[in-house]
Amino acid sequence: MSPNWLRPAAELGVDIRALVDIDEKNARLRAQEFNLDVPVYTDLERAIREVSADALFDCTIPAAHKQVSSTALAAGLHVLEEKPLALTFHDAADLVALAKTAGKLHVVLQNRRFNRRIRQLRETLSQGVIGELTTVHVDFFIAPHFGGFREVMPHVLLTDMAIHAFDAARFVTGLNAEAVFCEEWIPKNSWYASGPSVVAVFRMSAGVRFCYRASWCADGFRTAWDGVWRVIGTEGTLIWDGDEDLKAERLPANHLTTQPKAFLKEMETVLPASEPDPMQTRGHFSVMNQFLSALNGGPPPETRSSDNIHSLAMVLAAIESAEQGGRWVEVRAG
Repeated sequence: MSPNWLRPAAELGVDIRALVDIDEKNARLRAQEFNLDVPVYTDLERAIREVSADALFDCTIPAAHKQVSSTALAAGLHVLEEKPLALTFHDAADLVALAKTAGKLHVVLQNRRFNRRIRQLRETLSQGVIGELTTVHVDFFIAPHFGGFREVMPHVLLTDMAIHAFDAARFVTGLNAEAVFCEEWIPKNSWYASGPSVVAVFRMSAGVRFCYRASWCADGFRTAWDGVWRVIGTEGTLIWDGDEDLKAERLPANHLTTQPKAFLKEMETVLPASEPDPMQTRGHFSVMNQFLSALNGGPPPETRSSDNIHSLAMVLAAIESAEQGGRWVEVRAG
Protein backbone atom coordinates (compact mmCIF):
# COMPACT_ATOMS: atom_id res chain seq x y z
CA MET A 1 0.00 0.00 0.00
CA SER A 2 2.89 2.40 0.60
CA PRO A 3 3.10 3.73 -2.99
CA ASN A 4 -0.52 4.87 -2.65
CA TRP A 5 0.61 6.87 0.37
CA LEU A 6 3.92 8.19 -0.92
CA ARG A 7 2.45 9.64 -4.10
CA PRO A 8 -0.04 11.98 -2.35
CA ALA A 9 2.54 12.69 0.37
CA ALA A 10 4.90 14.00 -2.30
CA GLU A 11 2.14 16.09 -3.88
CA LEU A 12 1.25 17.57 -0.49
CA GLY A 13 4.86 18.39 0.33
CA VAL A 14 5.29 15.92 3.17
CA ASP A 15 8.91 15.60 4.26
CA ILE A 16 9.58 11.87 4.59
CA ARG A 17 12.33 11.38 7.19
CA ALA A 18 12.71 7.58 7.29
CA LEU A 19 11.27 4.30 6.02
CA VAL A 20 10.71 1.29 8.27
CA ASP A 21 10.05 -2.29 7.18
CA ILE A 22 10.74 -5.65 8.80
CA ASP A 23 12.41 -6.55 5.48
CA GLU A 24 15.07 -3.91 4.85
CA LYS A 25 15.16 -4.78 1.14
CA ASN A 26 11.56 -3.68 0.69
CA ALA A 27 12.18 -0.29 2.26
CA ARG A 28 15.31 0.30 0.18
CA LEU A 29 13.46 -0.56 -3.01
CA ARG A 30 10.69 1.89 -2.08
CA ALA A 31 13.23 4.62 -1.28
CA GLN A 32 14.81 4.08 -4.69
CA GLU A 33 11.44 4.11 -6.44
CA PHE A 34 10.48 7.47 -4.90
CA ASN A 35 13.98 9.01 -4.90
CA LEU A 36 14.01 9.27 -1.11
CA ASP A 37 17.43 9.88 0.38
CA VAL A 38 16.43 8.80 3.88
CA PRO A 39 17.61 6.25 6.44
CA VAL A 40 16.02 2.80 6.39
CA TYR A 41 15.17 0.85 9.54
CA THR A 42 13.86 -2.56 10.45
CA ASP A 43 13.14 -1.52 14.06
CA LEU A 44 10.39 1.06 14.60
CA GLU A 45 11.38 2.07 18.12
CA ARG A 46 14.94 2.74 17.00
CA ALA A 47 13.70 4.81 14.07
CA ILE A 48 11.54 6.91 16.39
CA ARG A 49 14.47 7.47 18.75
CA GLU A 50 16.92 8.47 16.02
CA VAL A 51 14.75 10.44 13.59
CA SER A 52 13.05 13.76 14.25
CA ALA A 53 9.47 13.58 12.97
CA ASP A 54 5.95 14.82 13.71
CA ALA A 55 3.88 11.90 12.45
CA LEU A 56 3.95 8.26 11.41
CA PHE A 57 2.21 6.72 8.41
CA ASP A 58 1.20 3.16 9.33
CA CYS A 59 0.88 1.25 6.03
CA THR A 60 1.27 -2.19 7.60
CA ILE A 61 -0.97 -5.25 7.32
CA PRO A 62 -4.03 -5.25 9.62
CA ALA A 63 -2.49 -7.58 12.21
CA ALA A 64 0.33 -5.08 12.84
CA HIS A 65 -1.75 -1.93 13.27
CA LYS A 66 -2.15 -2.11 17.04
CA GLN A 67 1.57 -2.54 17.73
CA VAL A 68 2.82 -0.02 15.17
CA SER A 69 0.30 2.75 15.82
CA SER A 70 0.40 2.41 19.62
CA THR A 71 4.20 2.57 19.57
CA ALA A 72 4.06 5.80 17.59
CA LEU A 73 1.30 7.40 19.67
CA ALA A 74 3.07 6.50 22.92
CA ALA A 75 6.23 8.13 21.56
CA GLY A 76 4.35 11.38 20.89
CA LEU A 77 3.76 11.08 17.15
CA HIS A 78 0.54 11.79 15.32
CA VAL A 79 -0.62 8.77 13.30
CA LEU A 80 -2.31 8.24 9.96
CA GLU A 81 -3.12 4.53 9.77
CA GLU A 82 -4.21 2.16 7.02
CA LYS A 83 -7.64 0.62 7.51
CA PRO A 84 -8.90 -1.24 9.46
CA LEU A 85 -8.27 0.54 12.75
CA ALA A 86 -7.58 -2.81 14.47
CA LEU A 87 -8.64 -6.44 14.38
CA THR A 88 -10.41 -6.47 17.76
CA PHE A 89 -12.61 -3.94 19.49
CA HIS A 90 -10.35 -4.02 22.55
CA ASP A 91 -7.32 -3.04 20.45
CA ALA A 92 -9.29 -0.34 18.64
CA ALA A 93 -10.58 1.15 21.89
CA ASP A 94 -7.04 1.09 23.31
CA LEU A 95 -5.77 3.06 20.31
CA VAL A 96 -8.56 5.63 20.54
CA ALA A 97 -7.91 6.05 24.28
CA LEU A 98 -4.15 6.27 23.77
CA ALA A 99 -4.54 8.99 21.15
CA LYS A 100 -6.81 10.95 23.49
CA THR A 101 -4.45 10.59 26.46
CA ALA A 102 -1.43 11.53 24.36
CA GLY A 103 -3.27 14.46 22.81
CA LYS A 104 -2.29 13.24 19.36
CA LEU A 105 -4.18 13.02 16.11
CA HIS A 106 -5.06 9.47 15.09
CA VAL A 107 -6.75 9.06 11.72
CA VAL A 108 -7.69 6.00 9.64
CA LEU A 109 -7.10 6.12 5.90
CA GLN A 110 -10.67 5.34 4.90
CA ASN A 111 -10.14 6.50 1.35
CA ARG A 112 -13.27 5.26 -0.41
CA ARG A 113 -15.65 7.77 1.17
CA PHE A 114 -13.58 10.43 -0.62
CA ASN A 115 -15.14 9.68 -3.99
CA ARG A 116 -16.90 12.24 -6.18
CA ARG A 117 -20.04 10.15 -6.63
CA ILE A 118 -20.24 9.09 -2.97
CA ARG A 119 -20.17 12.78 -2.05
CA GLN A 120 -22.90 13.54 -4.58
CA LEU A 121 -24.96 10.60 -3.37
CA ARG A 122 -24.84 11.92 0.18
CA GLU A 123 -25.70 15.45 -0.93
CA THR A 124 -28.64 14.22 -3.03
CA LEU A 125 -30.03 12.33 -0.05
CA SER A 126 -29.61 15.33 2.23
CA GLN A 127 -31.67 17.41 -0.21
CA GLY A 128 -34.60 15.01 0.28
CA VAL A 129 -34.76 14.10 -3.41
CA ILE A 130 -36.14 10.60 -2.65
CA GLY A 131 -37.93 11.53 0.57
CA GLU A 132 -37.00 9.90 3.87
CA LEU A 133 -34.37 7.19 3.68
CA THR A 134 -35.57 3.63 4.34
CA THR A 135 -33.04 1.16 2.89
CA VAL A 136 -29.51 0.96 1.48
CA HIS A 137 -28.35 -2.00 -0.63
CA VAL A 138 -24.73 -2.53 -1.70
CA ASP A 139 -23.57 -5.39 -3.96
CA PHE A 140 -19.86 -6.13 -4.34
CA PHE A 141 -18.67 -8.98 -6.57
CA ILE A 142 -15.03 -9.19 -7.72
CA ALA A 143 -12.60 -12.12 -7.97
CA PRO A 144 -9.06 -10.82 -7.30
CA HIS A 145 -6.09 -13.16 -6.87
CA PHE A 146 -4.00 -11.16 -4.42
CA GLY A 147 -1.75 -13.91 -3.13
CA GLY A 148 -0.05 -13.28 0.19
CA PHE A 149 -1.69 -12.64 3.55
CA ARG A 150 -5.25 -12.07 2.31
CA GLU A 151 -5.64 -15.62 1.06
CA VAL A 152 -5.05 -17.06 4.53
CA MET A 153 -6.42 -14.39 6.87
CA PRO A 154 -9.60 -15.15 8.86
CA HIS A 155 -12.86 -13.57 7.65
CA VAL A 156 -11.00 -12.05 4.72
CA LEU A 157 -13.83 -10.12 3.05
CA LEU A 158 -15.28 -8.69 6.25
CA THR A 159 -11.88 -7.87 7.73
CA ASP A 160 -10.11 -6.44 4.72
CA MET A 161 -12.74 -5.05 2.35
CA ALA A 162 -16.23 -4.72 3.80
CA ILE A 163 -15.26 -1.81 6.05
CA HIS A 164 -15.10 0.39 2.94
CA ALA A 165 -18.79 -0.18 2.22
CA PHE A 166 -19.73 -0.06 5.91
CA ASP A 167 -17.93 3.26 6.42
CA ALA A 168 -19.41 4.67 3.21
CA ALA A 169 -22.90 3.63 4.34
CA ARG A 170 -22.39 5.52 7.61
CA PHE A 171 -21.12 8.53 5.69
CA VAL A 172 -23.97 8.55 3.17
CA THR A 173 -26.76 8.04 5.70
CA GLY A 174 -25.32 9.89 8.68
CA LEU A 175 -26.41 6.90 10.78
CA ASN A 176 -24.65 4.33 12.94
CA ALA A 177 -25.47 0.62 13.07
CA GLU A 178 -27.32 -0.89 16.02
CA ALA A 179 -27.43 -4.62 15.17
CA VAL A 180 -26.53 -7.10 12.42
CA PHE A 181 -27.06 -10.62 11.25
CA CYS A 182 -24.48 -12.07 8.89
CA GLU A 183 -23.57 -15.28 7.12
CA GLU A 184 -20.25 -15.97 5.43
CA TRP A 185 -19.18 -19.06 3.50
CA ILE A 186 -16.49 -20.56 1.26
CA PRO A 187 -17.76 -21.33 -2.27
CA LYS A 188 -16.39 -24.40 -4.07
CA ASN A 189 -14.18 -22.31 -6.34
CA SER A 190 -12.64 -20.24 -3.54
CA TRP A 191 -8.88 -19.70 -3.30
CA TYR A 192 -9.34 -18.01 0.10
CA ALA A 193 -9.15 -19.92 3.37
CA SER A 194 -11.89 -18.04 5.22
CA GLY A 195 -15.00 -16.00 4.53
CA PRO A 196 -14.73 -14.76 0.92
CA SER A 197 -18.52 -14.60 0.46
CA VAL A 198 -20.86 -12.65 2.75
CA VAL A 199 -24.43 -11.54 3.21
CA ALA A 200 -25.14 -9.09 6.03
CA VAL A 201 -28.13 -7.01 7.08
CA PHE A 202 -27.63 -4.11 9.49
CA ARG A 203 -30.32 -2.39 11.50
CA MET A 204 -29.22 1.24 11.48
CA SER A 205 -30.57 3.98 13.71
CA ALA A 206 -33.85 5.66 12.61
CA GLY A 207 -35.16 2.25 11.50
CA VAL A 208 -33.08 2.17 8.30
CA ARG A 209 -31.77 -1.14 6.94
CA PHE A 210 -28.40 -1.57 5.23
CA CYS A 211 -27.99 -4.77 3.20
CA TYR A 212 -24.58 -5.95 1.99
CA ARG A 213 -24.02 -8.82 -0.46
CA ALA A 214 -20.45 -9.53 -1.49
CA SER A 215 -17.92 -12.05 -2.75
CA TRP A 216 -14.22 -12.03 -3.54
CA CYS A 217 -14.40 -15.20 -5.64
CA ALA A 218 -17.29 -14.42 -8.00
CA ASP A 219 -15.96 -14.47 -11.57
CA GLY A 220 -17.96 -12.70 -14.26
CA PHE A 221 -19.95 -9.45 -14.42
CA ARG A 222 -17.73 -7.89 -11.78
CA THR A 223 -18.95 -4.81 -9.98
CA ALA A 224 -16.93 -1.66 -9.44
CA TRP A 225 -14.61 -1.68 -6.41
CA ASP A 226 -17.04 0.64 -4.65
CA GLY A 227 -19.90 -1.79 -5.29
CA VAL A 228 -23.31 -1.16 -6.84
CA TRP A 229 -25.65 0.95 -4.70
CA ARG A 230 -29.46 1.12 -4.53
CA VAL A 231 -30.74 3.62 -1.98
CA ILE A 232 -34.49 3.65 -1.34
CA GLY A 233 -36.57 6.42 0.16
CA THR A 234 -40.24 7.07 0.79
CA GLU A 235 -40.56 8.93 -2.52
CA GLY A 236 -38.09 7.23 -4.85
CA THR A 237 -34.81 5.41 -5.41
CA LEU A 238 -31.25 6.48 -6.06
CA ILE A 239 -28.82 4.16 -7.85
CA TRP A 240 -25.05 4.32 -8.35
CA ASP A 241 -23.06 1.82 -10.40
CA GLY A 242 -19.94 2.41 -8.29
CA ASP A 243 -18.36 4.32 -11.14
CA GLU A 244 -19.88 7.31 -12.96
CA ASP A 245 -23.59 6.53 -13.32
CA LEU A 246 -25.51 8.17 -10.47
CA LYS A 247 -29.18 9.10 -10.77
CA ALA A 248 -32.46 9.06 -8.91
CA GLU A 249 -36.03 8.34 -9.86
CA ARG A 250 -38.70 9.96 -7.72
CA LEU A 251 -42.42 10.42 -7.62
CA PRO A 252 -43.50 13.72 -9.18
CA ALA A 253 -44.65 16.29 -6.65
CA ASN A 254 -48.22 16.13 -8.02
CA HIS A 255 -48.45 12.33 -8.33
CA LEU A 256 -51.37 12.08 -5.88
CA THR A 257 -53.57 14.15 -8.16
CA THR A 258 -52.19 13.19 -11.60
CA GLN A 259 -51.78 9.45 -10.93
CA PRO A 260 -54.23 8.75 -8.10
CA LYS A 261 -55.10 5.17 -9.14
CA ALA A 262 -51.96 4.13 -11.03
CA PHE A 263 -50.83 0.53 -10.46
CA LEU A 264 -47.21 1.54 -11.20
CA LYS A 265 -46.70 5.27 -11.09
CA GLU A 266 -44.63 7.22 -13.59
CA MET A 267 -41.40 8.55 -12.14
CA GLU A 268 -39.16 11.49 -12.92
CA THR A 269 -35.37 11.25 -13.23
CA VAL A 270 -33.14 13.49 -11.15
CA LEU A 271 -29.39 13.90 -11.68
CA PRO A 272 -26.91 15.31 -9.14
CA ALA A 273 -27.37 19.06 -8.92
CA SER A 274 -23.93 20.11 -7.68
CA GLU A 275 -20.26 19.18 -7.72
CA PRO A 276 -18.44 18.40 -4.45
CA ASP A 277 -15.25 20.11 -3.38
CA PRO A 278 -12.52 18.51 -5.56
CA MET A 279 -10.20 18.43 -2.56
CA GLN A 280 -12.63 15.93 -0.99
CA THR A 281 -12.83 13.54 -3.94
CA ARG A 282 -9.30 12.17 -4.34
CA GLY A 283 -9.15 9.16 -2.06
CA HIS A 284 -5.81 8.83 -0.29
CA PHE A 285 -4.89 12.43 -1.14
CA SER A 286 -8.05 13.80 0.47
CA VAL A 287 -7.65 11.80 3.70
CA MET A 288 -4.01 12.83 3.98
CA ASN A 289 -4.89 16.44 3.23
CA GLN A 290 -7.47 16.45 6.06
CA PHE A 291 -4.87 14.91 8.38
CA LEU A 292 -2.25 17.54 7.56
CA SER A 293 -4.78 20.36 7.75
CA ALA A 294 -5.81 19.23 11.25
CA LEU A 295 -2.16 19.21 12.33
CA ASN A 296 -2.08 22.88 11.35
CA GLY A 297 -5.21 23.84 13.28
CA GLY A 298 -7.87 22.76 10.80
CA PRO A 299 -11.10 20.90 11.65
CA PRO A 300 -11.01 17.30 12.92
CA PRO A 301 -10.66 14.81 10.05
CA GLU A 302 -13.76 12.82 9.13
CA THR A 303 -12.02 9.49 9.63
CA ARG A 304 -10.42 10.16 13.02
CA SER A 305 -10.24 6.95 15.01
CA SER A 306 -12.80 8.10 17.58
CA ASP A 307 -15.39 8.19 14.76
CA ASN A 308 -14.04 5.38 12.60
CA ILE A 309 -14.41 2.92 15.47
CA HIS A 310 -18.14 2.91 14.62
CA SER A 311 -17.30 1.52 11.17
CA LEU A 312 -14.97 -1.09 12.65
CA ALA A 313 -17.67 -2.06 15.14
CA MET A 314 -19.88 -3.03 12.18
CA VAL A 315 -17.17 -5.35 10.87
CA LEU A 316 -16.56 -6.99 14.24
CA ALA A 317 -20.27 -7.46 14.95
CA ALA A 318 -20.77 -9.03 11.50
CA ILE A 319 -17.90 -11.44 12.21
CA GLU A 320 -19.42 -12.30 15.58
CA SER A 321 -22.78 -12.95 13.96
CA ALA A 322 -21.24 -15.17 11.29
CA GLU A 323 -19.31 -17.15 13.90
CA GLN A 324 -22.53 -17.68 15.84
CA GLY A 325 -24.50 -19.05 12.93
CA GLY A 326 -26.10 -15.84 11.70
CA ARG A 327 -27.96 -14.68 14.79
CA TRP A 328 -28.64 -10.98 15.42
CA VAL A 329 -25.71 -9.32 17.23
CA GLU A 330 -25.60 -5.86 18.78
CA VAL A 331 -23.13 -3.43 17.18
CA ARG A 332 -21.12 -2.03 20.08
CA ALA A 333 -18.88 0.99 19.56
CA GLY A 334 -18.48 2.22 23.12
